[in-house]
Amino acid sequence: MVARSASRPDMAQVATAPVIDPTARHPARAGTAPTPAVERNTLTALPGTRSQTLPAFPQFNPYAVNDSPLATPGSVTKLYPDNDTEPPTANSPPKRRSKIRRIAHRGCIAGLAFVERHWIVVSTLFIMIVVCTSIAVGWSLRLGSFRAAQVLDSFLVEDSLWVELDANLVSVDSDSQSITLDWFLYYYCPDGSTPSTAECPDVDIYFDQNLLSGQSTSTSTANNEKPIPIFTINATDYQGYNASSHPDYRVSSPQFRTQVDMTNFYYGGRSAQAYPFDKYTCTLAFFAQSISDNSTVPLGIGTTNGIAVGFNAKLDTNTSGLADYDVSIKNLVVTRGQVIRMYALLIVIAIWMITITFIMACIVSVFFGKGVRGDVLVLPVATLFAFTQLRGTMPGAPSGFGADIDFVGILPCLALLTFSSVLTSAVFLFRNPEDDSPRWQKWRALAARKPAPTSPAATV
Repeated sequence: MVARSASRPDMAQVATAPVIDPTARHPARAGTAPTPAVERNTLTALPGTRSQTLPAFPQFNPYAVNDSPLATPGSVTKLYPDNDTEPPTANSPPKRRSKIRRIAHRGCIAGLAFVERHWIVVSTLFIMIVVCTSIAVGWSLRLGSFRAAQVLDSFLVEDSLWVELDANLVSVDSDSQSITLDWFLYYYCPDGSTPSTAECPDVDIYFDQNLLSGQSTSTSTANNEKPIPIFTINATDYQGYNASSHPDYRVSSPQFRTQVDMTNFYYGGRSAQAYPFDKYTCTLAFFAQSISDNSTVPLGIGTTNGIAVGFNAKLDTNTSGLADYDVSIKNLVVTRGQVIRMYALLIVIAIWMITITFIMACIVSVFFGKGVRGDVLVLPVATLFAFTQLRGTMPGAPSGFGADIDFVGILPCLALLTFSSVLTSAVFLFRNPEDDSPRWQKWRALAARKPAPTSPAATV
């Protein structure tokens, strides 16, 4: 019993001893002792000078996140033994990029605030800019005037006797492959010469009859002989018609019209099947001779003008010029205008986009079972008939079916749209297309299910 009573004070002393908390109650501060050492009375008061310089004891926490950045390849100092220069120092992170971002962010905020305060002015300016830009782009793509004059034609002015032809483009017909031109004649004789004499003779103008269209020829049999004159200039009547005082309008005006054939046979031409990239060439061969002695009279083109709607007619300077015997050769290249090509391509792209949209709606509704409004499913049927009308709006397109745009745009789109129309109409026979099918609901549920996020403590 005595032994037990003697040992009890030791147990009580143990029981009443302060419990030491191994974890830090407060963050360690510089110049203070850790809590466990103070409670055990194992550390006496420290001098004032030392307490000010005593560093804090670091706390040990195995799960704490280390905030010190890892060394990057750009921040590690590299040594170069073979180089006598000083080793490079660690570069500080660039601040220029962050400064630019802050400036851009502030600019965006200021811009949005300005738009919110002055939205009427901003909207008006935006609409005006869009309208002006669209008009400018369309104006720059407009068709140009007909140009067929060359530099060599101006040399005819040096001659005292010559004939000038001014041309005006009237129309281009791709179906009949013909081009219509109006010609205006000007006859120049030496000053003081008497008309209808050797100094100012009467002149016949010849065109290659085989290059003219059937309506312009007066012969019934084609041949390669010298053609008959297409126009005769009477010098006396011409002088009276163009007199400065008292002109005589009883005579015919010195002008005529020709319808010239054009073909896609030469110079990489393309037929109407290549619409809107068809290409034609038109050749003009003409010369002039005096009636009295059949001597050659110089002839050239002075001024050209006119626009054929939907077509560009330009002179091919590489194959045009003045041949022997003063025969003037002009080769014209006729193509579709840039606006026509852009419009046709936009129509084909729009048809494809509409077709793909309806095909996707058909797949999602019929095969996947997503609920779609009934009036949406009927739209492919109406669009099926609208495609043919949309194709008819292409300017100058072949009236029938068979152009390249029909094979790459209209035909496959009509086939796909017909397939889509049949399926979207047949879905009404099996279920209500406005309600989601069980298959679609199951797929939506599986797609919406996400894995639960895992905490770091659970992984440990």
